[in-house]
Amino acid sequence: MADRKRKKGFWRGARKRRRMCLEIGMKGVLVTCNKNEKACIREAYNLLNEYADEMYGPEIAASDSGSESEDGDVEAALAKEVAQMKDKAGKEKRRFQAMDSGANNVVFIQSQLESPDELVHHILDDINTSKKFKTRNVLRMIPVMSACKAYLENVERSAEEMFPKFFSGEDNPSYAIIFKTRNSGTMKRDEVIKALAGVVSEVNPACKVNLNSPDLAIVIEVIRTVCCMSVLKDYFKLKKYNIHSIVEGTKDDPKPREVKDQGSLKVDLEAANGSEVKEGKDDVKVQESKVEASDKDVNSGIKDDGESAEDNGVTGQESKVIEPEAGGQTIKEGEATK
Repeated sequence: MADRKRKKGFWRGARKRRRMCLEIGMKGVLVTCNKNEKACIREAYNLLNEYADEMYGPEIAASDSGSESEDGDVEAALAKEVAQMKDKAGKEKRRFQAMDSGANNVVFIQSQLESPDELVHHILDDINTSKKFKTRNVLRMIPVMSACKAYLENVERSAEEMFPKFFSGEDNPSYAIIFKTRNSGTMKRDEVIKALAGVVSEVNPACKVNLNSPDLAIVIEVIRTVCCMSVLKDYFKLKKYNIHSIVEGTKDDPKPREVKDQGSLKVDLEAANGSEVKEGKDDVKVQESKVEASDKDVNSGIKDDGESAEDNGVTGQESKVIEPEAGGQTIKEGEATK
């Protein structure tokens, strides 16, 4: 038998690719979905690229800048492409790149934009205006403006750098702190809220807490060892940045009919049920009249029996059967003796 040479890759173990994960210092968008993460990533790419092209223009790769001058020299262009493929460190960064967040049904999309919160707010505001579904699997889109280690000291340091931009003005915006943790137990909710409220009071003591309709919402998302932080506007107006809630909440639901008084409600019920209500009432009245008539007949019978017995000199209880005194006939109930 001829010797069969096997490929080198057969003997080598499959190299485990390093999964790109959420790391400290990244900016982007946390996207939640409903089990189907692949479809969620595809929809998020389409949505983000559509509105990013509208706001910032189309994405231009770095290698496209010199393509026009090198069109004539095909060999040089091929050599440059090969060099770029071999150089791992020279990989160009895309505008949006999906990464593993470390939690189920949550995808992190890294962004090279300085303010991803502006892009996400523009997307949700447009959906709120158009009232149309643009995604099926994407549920929420939470911008991530800062990512630090999930320790209280790091969170306070990151808040001190971020909060002056939003709270140092003369507007004195109200705020609320939204805290959520996934697959992590290093941070406690009460400690984080107390620490962040202290940072806000140091930046601007005039800012007050408003849990119902705050001007700004400080959103904290802790996933494993990374704490994602962002300061968002219109958080409750945009249904906590939930796309499905924004669209479903704007549907024209039928309004309940207002009833001014009990009389009108009674008329409406009778009109809805038709003659059945009236016939039912008549039947009840007829049954009640029959019962009353039967009661009267029974009462009148007992009274007549008593009167006949009294006329015979016998009480009503003894009027059923009377034995003869001297070999006569028996006197039945209601009969009078001669």
